[in-house]
Amino acid sequence: MCTPQPAAWRRVAVVTRTRNRPLLLRRAARSVSRQTFKDFVWVVVNDGGDEETARSIVEGSQLDRNSVLFLSLAQSRGMEAASNAGVAACRSDFVVIHDDDDSWAPNFLEKTVTFLSSQQGRRYGGVITHSIHVLEDIRDDEVIERRRRPFQTAVRDVQLAQMIRGNFFPPISFLFRRTLWDEIGGFNETLPVLGDWFFNLEFLLKADIGVLPEPLAFYHHRDQVPVTNVYANSVSAAGHQHDELAAVVRNAFLRRHMDKAAVALSLILSHIDDMRPGEVTAAASDPVRRPASTPNAAGDDDRADLDWIIGSINRSLARRSLKSFVRSLRVRPLEPDAGWNEALSALQKLKAPIPVPDHFDEPAYLAGNPDVAAAVQKGQLHSGYVHFLLFGRFEGRRRPGRHVSPFAAAQDNACPAPDTANVLKPVFDTPAMLRAAHRVAGFERVLHIAHHEWHGIRQATAYCPGHKLLIPAEGTLEEADKAGIAEEIQALGITHVVFQGYSENADQLLLALKSRFGSDLRCHAVTHVTTAQFEHYFEMVMQARLLIRLRMGSLQGLASVKPDFGAVFENYWPSLIVNFAPDLPSQRRAQPPELRSVYAPLDPGWRKNMYTNVLGALAAGNVEQVKTANFPNGLESLVNLDRLRLVGYLRGRDLFEEMARSSLVLLATLAECQPMTQLESLAVGTPAMTGPLSIREFDDDPLIRLCTTPHLDNPALLARDVERLVAARHADPGAMAEMISCHLARRHALAAQRYGDFLAL
Repeated sequence: MCTPQPAAWRRVAVVTRTRNRPLLLRRAARSVSRQTFKDFVWVVVNDGGDEETARSIVEGSQLDRNSVLFLSLAQSRGMEAASNAGVAACRSDFVVIHDDDDSWAPNFLEKTVTFLSSQQGRRYGGVITHSIHVLEDIRDDEVIERRRRPFQTAVRDVQLAQMIRGNFFPPISFLFRRTLWDEIGGFNETLPVLGDWFFNLEFLLKADIGVLPEPLAFYHHRDQVPVTNVYANSVSAAGHQHDELAAVVRNAFLRRHMDKAAVALSLILSHIDDMRPGEVTAAASDPVRRPASTPNAAGDDDRADLDWIIGSINRSLARRSLKSFVRSLRVRPLEPDAGWNEALSALQKLKAPIPVPDHFDEPAYLAGNPDVAAAVQKGQLHSGYVHFLLFGRFEGRRRPGRHVSPFAAAQDNACPAPDTANVLKPVFDTPAMLRAAHRVAGFERVLHIAHHEWHGIRQATAYCPGHKLLIPAEGTLEEADKAGIAEEIQALGITHVVFQGYSENADQLLLALKSRFGSDLRCHAVTHVTTAQFEHYFEMVMQARLLIRLRMGSLQGLASVKPDFGAVFENYWPSLIVNFAPDLPSQRRAQPPELRSVYAPLDPGWRKNMYTNVLGALAAGNVEQVKTANFPNGLESLVNLDRLRLVGYLRGRDLFEEMARSSLVLLATLAECQPMTQLESLAVGTPAMTGPLSIREFDDDPLIRLCTTPHLDNPALLARDVERLVAARHADPGAMAEMISCHLARRHALAAQRYGDFLAL
């Protein structure tokens, strides 16, 4: 190690550990040099990297030479050892670890030092600020920022009970007193990762940590960089180590302090199971900020998640094979009232995939967290849902639900306004929205606008020809967002806009676009609602709004995917909009699977009729296996469920593959328009049975006649229809494949014609 000159005492020691990342080190130098608070020393520790390059960057910074201390280690000793070397080489009142890839707002040090020096802050050993998570790429020696989102925004206090479950703030946001580092003995150098978490646990045994609720720290993350690249984050580059060492960190901490804190730690661990998610972590909070003591939908989701884990683990144990028997001996079945600590421990030990429940929006979580999506794609995680359970809840990541519970809706008037920074942003032409879309001449200047959160309508939109825009249904669409959308519409040469589904945000965007473009932009709307859904008052409000916009001339047309909707409500386009199925010719299978199975991917609500579907499939004599997205709780006490298999809530490729592995997809629901699940099933070559959809255009279609059942409330009669369709699929696969192919060709031609007529293309 190069021996540095002794540093003068300073108020703050800013320690940066770096190794062969000059591009990021330069940004860190700018971050440090722009601080409004100047009484600090910047200690840069070159951890076995190119000394000359690192030194030139440090010396070329805009800092006074007396404010910089450069150390160079001949060999890499790891992040924690490098941090310890940096802290030990200087003298200060406060310490903060500024990783070379992170950055600060200019007033970070000023605000945090002022807080810890104040009368209020003197009782704390350290302070954290809220953060901004910055997603970025490295391309051609340039940092390309992709997205920003708030991080830790609901954290109001830091409790040991929270910290023992997982670290939930990055080092860049944490300023602490030097005396605490001395008492603890520095960072644990035996840990290749998670050293900051272990340090925080030790810290909280000795002192409290205050919170400044301002986003003054920027936590940068690169999920697209190969893990072997020097610019990869420790989180992604050593993701498997994070998972493996989490238990090691907890156990080492407990063993080290059991002799002097056994009672306290016992209380902490028992308290974890009883705490509400708003008290445990910012991770479980939704975009609407509430006090931790206020009951909310996040609490409902948290309880539902816990119940789901318990049920999934117990079902996995009940079906354990000889191969997994030894491993599963470490896990005992969970009691119905088991707490979070016990459930997560069992989940980690069992290492069995947990199906994604219907109340968790897996695609939205993966879309909002590309680092998680990359880990799932690489097989490092089973799903985004598992990541949320084990990590996301503690990292401040938003939990996307598929619907708002009535309880949450009832609370809306009592809640503060949503934090718009947490709302999904508008995005054009994402790969997911174009991958299975049809290409039809004449639709090049058509833009379909759907909502991130509304999965069914979003998928129907994804398969349409034309450009796609996703906007948030919740929160507020900012003026800057509207202006950006208008600019992109102009750049793409869009002449026709179709709102697929309608919300307050869609309404505001419509008015903004008409104000900007006038009659040069023709705007239309397609509704995907049935009158059965009018029990949700919101749907009627939006229908009324659409009719008003049509009468005012803001909309040039209003149509529906529900047959005869215009016969009930005036001014609707008289013909039916026909939905496209996904364009997946390469994934269509002609041969049925060897195992005769029925897949019922249904929600448990009354409208989806899950129990009747499951009972009907189980009663079918030629069905060997019934697969469900949700477990039909209670049926186990009424009928034999040995043939039932829970596959969980699937999306995208996983959904298509499960459909393709099935003899039949069963969707005998009580209220539908044109179910996208049916069309997705047909796209991969699997017939899908529905109730009567009353689409006159296909009354003479042999496939639709074969796949329609009137028996929606009689499992015994439904079973006969299931038997008939399964038998037909396996008896003559070629004939079934031909029927599906003919129907899809006819459907897609009609769908293109109807959209063309509706838009007057």
